[in-house]
Amino acid sequence: MNKVQPAYHPSFLNEIALGKPYNFVGSSHSYNGIQLVNDNVAVIFDSNDLKKISYNYDTQEVTVEAAVTIEELKLFLHPLGRQLISSGNFMKQRVVGALMTGTHGYGVEDVIMADSITAVTILDEDGCPHTLTEDEHEDVLKYIRVSLGYLGVIVNLTLRTKQNEQFEVTQQIFQLSQLTEKLTEYGNRSHAMTMFPYSDKKDPFIGFISLEKLNQFKKPASANMANAFITAISWFIITIIWKLNAQLPIFQELLQTLIGRFAPSVEPEVIVTSPDDLDYLYDYHPMLESERNPSIPRRILSSTYTAYNIAVFIPKADLPKLLSFLFDLAQEMKGENPQQYFKNSIGVRYVGQSEKSAMAGNYQQDSYSVDLFFSKTDLELAEHVQDLIAQEFEIRPHWGKTILKPEVTKNIDSDVLKKFSQLREKFNPSNLLQPNLGGIEF
Repeated sequence: MNKVQPAYHPSFLNEIALGKPYNFVGSSHSYNGIQLVNDNVAVIFDSNDLKKISYNYDTQEVTVEAAVTIEELKLFLHPLGRQLISSGNFMKQRVVGALMTGTHGYGVEDVIMADSITAVTILDEDGCPHTLTEDEHEDVLKYIRVSLGYLGVIVNLTLRTKQNEQFEVTQQIFQLSQLTEKLTEYGNRSHAMTMFPYSDKKDPFIGFISLEKLNQFKKPASANMANAFITAISWFIITIIWKLNAQLPIFQELLQTLIGRFAPSVEPEVIVTSPDDLDYLYDYHPMLESERNPSIPRRILSSTYTAYNIAVFIPKADLPKLLSFLFDLAQEMKGENPQQYFKNSIGVRYVGQSEKSAMAGNYQQDSYSVDLFFSKTDLELAEHVQDLIAQEFEIRPHWGKTILKPEVTKNIDSDVLKKFSQLREKFNPSNLLQPNLGGIEF
């Protein structure tokens, strides 16, 4: 590994922290979590710092500095006819934060975004940069890709990109009892689903979406371009319903009951996406979501702004059993205390398995990510539910969304943790860099 000449002053980090532990904070989904450790110095990647983006036409790779957001990177790539291989849903998060915590997206390859990393420049605790490349340092890079902020400060990274693509998207709704049959039918194709635990008391409904990459151009579905007046009215309706949902748990049961009532009449729908879409790959409307009319039904059922979520990774074979377990638990919770609801739906995304990111929750294990939503004031309830899941299933952490406990981190391969610890001793021997994800003890 080459220790290159410092592009930063050698005492860069020591001068900032004055010998105290420190952590680096991005904006949302930063790679050290969102809360600050007592007595630590928080170093902010300001919006004007570390914002360079460059594209290599020979390799078709893009290099970004640490403060670049997903949205900024997509806007940079789009005129080049390129896009990210996989992308998370949240456009405002830093690219570095998303990758260093193992954020997943939609797509048919490299679902864990970090898998597309081909090079990283990292600062050790003395502020000296090390550049690691896929060709020369893959044995180390596989731990740097999802490093959680423990191994050093990432100042830039290089990603593979792909040509703007189209997908054929199948949307359908069915009941939990049909899940195994559907999973057999769709196999390893990219897919995600949403279970509505209060839609039916015996057999809840699941909204299912699958993606298949198109090899030749097809005319995309027609898109409703943004209209300021319609958009304003739509967001007003959505905001009112979100507020009702947050304050009145029974309102969420009513919404899901309506889903259960109308779901049997909903026919499967196949749509073709636009290669110009900058937001969600499964959405056929081009542009950013903020630039088009929001879908009222879809946004009403979104939990992003109404609840706190925890997420875990689980082996593919265990998914039907886990969803049945969660459905029974949801009914039991509601029966014991009408206030103890899963808020909104239960989100499920197929993330396959990673061979490139050793600390990812799906490393060498075909997996799903399962998201559970709760009221922002119900953190104890969220922790209790995770404990119940951990007693029944061998779950792995979704870094930054899992409440990290030994019951979860023990399911990471011990050899992986040992190697990760050895690298931490190399780059951060004094443990000055202290991200607050917790769950790993050195």
